[in-house]
Amino acid sequence: MAYSFLGPESPRPFSVISESYQHTFILPKFSEIDMYCFGTEYEDKLFEFIHKYLDLETMDRLCYVGDVKGSIADKLKERFCLMEPVMTIIPGHYSYVETDTQKMLSIRIAHVGAEEYFRSQALLKPDKRQIFDKIILKDAIRYFQNPTELYENMMKCMSKDSRLLIVHRPSNVNTLPIFNNAKQRLEDNETPYTDIIKDLHSCNLDVQWEIEALPVLMPKRKWFSMLKGKFPPQIEIMSDSEIVSGMRELTEGILKYEGEMVEFTDRLLFITVTPTRTKSGMAKIRRYSAPDYESYQAANLKYSMVVTPELRRYVVTPGREAKKESGGFPWG
Repeated sequence: MAYSFLGPESPRPFSVISESYQHTFILPKFSEIDMYCFGTEYEDKLFEFIHKYLDLETMDRLCYVGDVKGSIADKLKERFCLMEPVMTIIPGHYSYVETDTQKMLSIRIAHVGAEEYFRSQALLKPDKRQIFDKIILKDAIRYFQNPTELYENMMKCMSKDSRLLIVHRPSNVNTLPIFNNAKQRLEDNETPYTDIIKDLHSCNLDVQWEIEALPVLMPKRKWFSMLKGKFPPQIEIMSDSEIVSGMRELTEGILKYEGEMVEFTDRLLFITVTPTRTKSGMAKIRRYSAPDYESYQAANLKYSMVVTPELRRYVVTPGREAKKESGGFPWG
């Protein structure tokens, strides 16, 4: 005989608990500086990698291209004691419109940001251009409509021993605790890092790359506040309702455990770009820790091997060919 019991249930189902918890989960307010910061330990490690891959010096003229939200331009100037003012350029701008399905539609605003700035600088005479020693592109690739043209224009605005550093967060190796819908949307709207490297190589630039993991330790509520404030900036593609649903997914999933602190890592891709300095003029692509090698186009592909004395008598050379025709060989 079958029985059914429709409640009240004890303990209450998770769905009922989460619905009531969703309205009582009050997030603290942070200042703009604290809101868009992963913490002191994270920034110390980030500056360490910037020094490693960019080799930023005190007298360098630096150009920082990145979002205003979470910008580290002022901190770079203070950390590396830069004597010259840091030129800060926004990478571009998107206008977001929410659809009837509560999803965000991104609309690119043309003729603004880094592409337009470096295009106008490249049209000037060399002595009239703004010249930089180092350029940093931080989380900016998604804004560029024609990245190949941008890289070429950037090189025209850089000194002889200049260096470009691209700091990129690939979605396919993302380790931030974000909800599944955001992961999928970010991957769908992202430029693959392989395309970034190909575009740089097509401009005849030497490319070195490496993936680094940066530690993050912060209160769990602060991470939710950052998500609600749509940080990192890639989260701007998500609507408010999607973020609220995603936060509920996290509180019932990977962030459900007890404790106020959350610890994770942030994987970033560092791409160092320099004008090619090879004798052949062919650009190189390699991982930062990999040994240097020359590209196949410039390598000597002519095969040769040592002939032992036993085989030498059977090898036909031009001189031996003539002797063979005159009957000099017993087998001729």
